[in-house]
Amino acid sequence: MAQETGGRLFEVKKNLDVAQIYNQIAEELRAQYRLGYTPTQDAATSGYHRIDLTLHQKGLLIQTRDGYYTGK
Repeated sequence: MAQETGGRLFEVKKNLDVAQIYNQIAEELRAQYRLGYTPTQDAATSGYHRIDLTLHQKGLLIQTRDGYYTGK
């Protein structure tokens, strides 16, 4: 479920406690950017639309969901 919505899962293990997980999440949130997109009238048809986002810079990670639904 987390992957489908663009998120991920953190597991509490012996070598990684809850406080460390919260610190990791806080670091990631401070380094996030939000990208917006408004489709053209033709591209805004009802149904499922895949998201294909690529990045041409090494060392960075893109987290997004696979797509989204539009319609009435």
